[in-house]
Amino acid sequence: MEGGKLKVIDLNMKDILRDLESAIIYGLPVLLQDIAEELDASLEPILSKSITKIGNRSVIKLGDKEIDYNESFRFYITTNMGNPHYTPEVSTKTTVINFAVKEQGLEAQLLGIVVNQEQPSLEKQKSDLTVKVATGKRKLIDLENNILRLLAESKGSLLDDIELVDTLQVSKVTAEDVTQQLKVSEETERKIDAAREGYRSAAV
Repeated sequence: MEGGKLKVIDLNMKDILRDLESAIIYGLPVLLQDIAEELDASLEPILSKSITKIGNRSVIKLGDKEIDYNESFRFYITTNMGNPHYTPEVSTKTTVINFAVKEQGLEAQLLGIVVNQEQPSLEKQKSDLTVKVATGKRKLIDLENNILRLLAESKGSLLDDIELVDTLQVSKVTAEDVTQQLKVSEETERKIDAAREGYRSAAV
């Protein structure tokens, strides 16, 4: 698709930021191959498209440098992992295509692309809710782990452990709030999914 212009790089290369910098300035396509589930923090400005306008210039900060951003720049990422699990934060900033996916999964991916073209605000709500639900569930797990840690470290009577008692009280209130937020978010997500279904015929 990109022909001979495509620059292929990997995270083990010494001059990866320099190659990216050159591609961004001149609007060339780049393929970053063989990544794991954790992405390097230096890629964050590219993934989130943290572009600012300075006069007529579009500028992006890469590393410790601000460089001109060419709208023709394209960034592709591949992995050899069979079933990678990326964080919601990464998934919402990228278009993930699983080439080993079954027909149903591919249809879901295409549906997301169609909705993003036709109703970008709807797809953004879907992405934002996915992150919110995942963050809420993570918070509940962290609360549980913190309580278990304090119980394991507690000496003597549990009622005399002020930190543990305070944590239990705060955790109870927080857990109730998060659980309620999750219920609202999941209900909203179901409504958004129902609205997205109207575009399914265009994705098959």
